[in-house]
Amino acid sequence: MMTDLARNTAFKVAVWSIAGIGLAVVIEKALADPGPQTVGGLPVSVVPTAPEPGLPTFNYPPGGPSGVGGSGGDGGGGQAGDGAGDGSGGGSAGGGTNLPTNPTLEQVASADYIQQAAADAGISPEALAATCMIESNCKNVGAGSGSSASGEFQMINSTYTAMINEFAQENPDLQVDTSLAGKMDPQNEAYAAAQYLADGVDALQAQGVSNPTNVDLRGYYQFGAGLGSQIALAQPDQNLEAIVQLTPAQMAANGITSSTTVGQWRQTYANKVGAVAYQAAGTQ
Repeated sequence: MMTDLARNTAFKVAVWSIAGIGLAVVIEKALADPGPQTVGGLPVSVVPTAPEPGLPTFNYPPGGPSGVGGSGGDGGGGQAGDGAGDGSGGGSAGGGTNLPTNPTLEQVASADYIQQAAADAGISPEALAATCMIESNCKNVGAGSGSSASGEFQMINSTYTAMINEFAQENPDLQVDTSLAGKMDPQNEAYAAAQYLADGVDALQAQGVSNPTNVDLRGYYQFGAGLGSQIALAQPDQNLEAIVQLTPAQMAANGITSSTTVGQWRQTYANKVGAVAYQAAGTQ
């Protein structure tokens, strides 16, 4: 029969054993590699999101011109745009005019925003209307990939900024939005394009073109001041590639082949805009 001393000793050994087991478990857990602890499943991950404007939908305007190039393409010597494309531009943007879907040059030239911009800059409304139709068929299109050329006149941002500020200085009585955000307002870009064309008339006259026509001004708008005057003064049978010296890709974007003559280029423009091609561009 176990004595009281034996029973106490056995009880203490049992308690120590149990305590030792617990301590071992604690030590083992403490030394183990930590792992993910889950309570009632994994926590919900919160992923922050922010709205993105995205790219504009590409809607190419119907009836876009080709053959004489536009300023919104992928290369070329154009100064108003960053290249010379097919006049289609990028995605469709906001409107602002009441022109029909496929306007005639006469309808564009008689539009209020064209009339006002042309009069304030000192050029004919036909010169401004022809530029609008060649560039985008007078569609307020957004910039395409890799280019800032946009709007009805497909001006790149740097040229637009310079011209809209010059126009505002020349016309202090008008309230003109000179910010880049105002570029997609057709009235604002008409102001800037009209100023660029007016500067073109002055530049061509300084180079010996006494009475620049709209086709002369087209060369200035499409290829820039230096090349524009060379094209205006060139003979009809002169090779255009020899003057503009563009890469094959730029030539194709401008609708020019290696055998295109200046006379053929002029005729292509005249086919697009009619008799207006050979009318005087300036009014002052």
